Amino acid sequence: MQEAAAHTQAKQMASFRHANAAKSIDGVGELKAQIPISAFHYWGQRLGYECWDDKTFVDDFIKENPEVAVKNRVKRTVVNGSLFTADGHLLK
Repeated sequence: MQEAAAHTQAKQMASFRHANAAKSIDGVGELKAQIPISAFHYWGQRLGYECWDDKTFVDDFIKENPEVAVKNRVKRTVVNGSLFTADGHLLK
């Protein structure tokens, strides 16, 4: 039951992300995936929460659940009429 709820929640998040681009956060890195909280706790309780620190586990999770992957990235942003690149450089 928890797995089905996590899958549904991930699909809803994927549809939201389709319209909202993601970019890297200074000091944290680029957003790779958005894991539903129910899936995070399901696997954390089942395997131990340190599983989320394992790159292989996370990569396999994303491969098996492609709807959690973040594929779109901001290439430029407009703020008050000024155009910026994703890394913050003013274009015009």
